[in-house]
Amino acid sequence: MYTIYPMDTIFPMEFNQRPLVEYHIQGRLCLGRRGPDGSVRLERLISTIASDYLDPHFSPDAIIDL
Repeated sequence: MYTIYPMDTIFPMEFNQRPLVEYHIQGRLCLGRRGPDGSVRLERLISTIASDYLDPHFSPDAIIDL
């Protein structure tokens, strides 16, 4: 999309959306959002090992208890 307006103006962030936070889970770097109950909802896995992406524990939207 090409526009002169900032992306925040076109796609406003929801007020209840929490920021992404880096977590090290089982030795892997992950980005997730902490919920009000203390669990973490996995948003993104950052890894150079291809087999990590096949692990169901690291699938997007997986709930991880810390």
